[in-house]
Amino acid sequence: MNEQNQGSTLLKLSGINKRFGANQILHSVDFTLEAGQVHALMGANGAGKSTLMKIIAGEYTLDSGRIELEGKEIEIHNPAQAKRHGISVIHQELNLVPEMTIADNVFLGKEAAIGKSNFLLSRVKALTLTKQLLDRFGIGLDPSQKIKHLSLGHQQLVEILKALSDDSKVLVMDEPTATLTSGETERLFAVIRSLRSKGIGIVYISHRLDEIQEICDHVTILKDGKMTAEGPIGEFNNDTIIERMVGRNLGNYYPESTRQFGNPLLELRQVQKQGALQDVSLTLRAGEIVGIFGLLGAGQSDLMRVIFGAERPDSGQIRIEDREVRIGSPAAAKQLGIALVTENRKEEGLVLEMGSDQNMVLASMKQFSRYGVKAADRIQKTASAHVEKLGIKLPSLKDPVKQLSGGNQQKVILGKWLITSPQVILLSEPTRGVDVGARSEIYHILSGLADEGKGIIVASSDVDEVLGMSDRILVMFQGKIVAELEKRQASEDLLMEFASGAAVQTR
Repeated sequence: MNEQNQGSTLLKLSGINKRFGANQILHSVDFTLEAGQVHALMGANGAGKSTLMKIIAGEYTLDSGRIELEGKEIEIHNPAQAKRHGISVIHQELNLVPEMTIADNVFLGKEAAIGKSNFLLSRVKALTLTKQLLDRFGIGLDPSQKIKHLSLGHQQLVEILKALSDDSKVLVMDEPTATLTSGETERLFAVIRSLRSKGIGIVYISHRLDEIQEICDHVTILKDGKMTAEGPIGEFNNDTIIERMVGRNLGNYYPESTRQFGNPLLELRQVQKQGALQDVSLTLRAGEIVGIFGLLGAGQSDLMRVIFGAERPDSGQIRIEDREVRIGSPAAAKQLGIALVTENRKEEGLVLEMGSDQNMVLASMKQFSRYGVKAADRIQKTASAHVEKLGIKLPSLKDPVKQLSGGNQQKVILGKWLITSPQVILLSEPTRGVDVGARSEIYHILSGLADEGKGIIVASSDVDEVLGMSDRILVMFQGKIVAELEKRQASEDLLMEFASGAAVQTR
């Protein structure tokens, strides 16, 4: 691996234009990455970040403009060509074979590089080369370990190793911490700093402003396919980044509230589920937003699924408006006035090929059909009303929902459940993969629903989100609620102490 000269221009894009049909996606975009630089590429969903990166990766070809690598103009027409130039992309969706070892995954498809003539010698060489890479970047993993036994954070590091084994000079990281715990994120950042010190250039795409400030040296911001700002990260604070991304000052990013809470809508008493939940008790009142914070795997998702009837507890009580209930299925939960916005919207929340109108009535089809015939006019009217209420931006109700940004997709799911008239709304990781402008809009929508008297539970591993949205915060660790804090008591440090098991509170 050739280490680059720190500070020298590594990758330079000049006047990049890209159009799809009648839509101009990129308008004369410039972008410069230096050797040994972590460069944030930011913008709201639909700003053009993904298109620009796919041009770099060879997935799209540019319409006009110039790409230079180390001062020489290059052409990139396909991903293989990008790799030959030393450009690798690490996508959100990891591309690993679970049953194979780390070494096997790192050299999968590169067998010629380690020799095919003798299987045993090739395997030994793959293990040796992988161990050298691991040691070089301070990653404490065993190259013979199978992928299926690794945490998501360690799998992310294996993806980086795959890129480094290609002798990559440029790494593009797309939302690399979206599914990582705070500890895994810190481990990833340590590796990124090591890569930076060796002259590798990193394009870092993320919606998490705190991460951008911590790990990045430089920032370029896109809006509507145009560059609106670029410069050293020290010249930007969160407010200026957001304003350049969305084109306006968002004012109160999190809504302010002086709500008065009503009677309990939902109570859990000593709920147990083997391997997931231990003696969980909680109360949710009308008009209240309760945040449940925990690191990934702490039990928040299991708790949401138990309340929604997608999983059954082994013991304990669930009460709705002071009446004990048995929730045997999501259909039963819906009948009881409970809605769940899942963390995996594309697989569990939406039918991607269908329009927003049809997606919005999926949970309430009985209201819109008679004798198996859909009432198309009422569907359109209801869907349109919720598009307006939730501020959903879309070209047409009929267009496939897969074409919408993450924030608008999330609003469609929320609209789907609001049509069922729930009193309890559960949300799991509600803004994962959603840009900052749409996040703020979702937060204000949820606050407005609480103002109407609905009870809301937000389960999230984003500490800022929980602190900003919640009236009261519960912290989970290893399937238990280990702390209960009023908003005025909570801080990031305190939540992290409880979530990591470093502190214990008696409730």
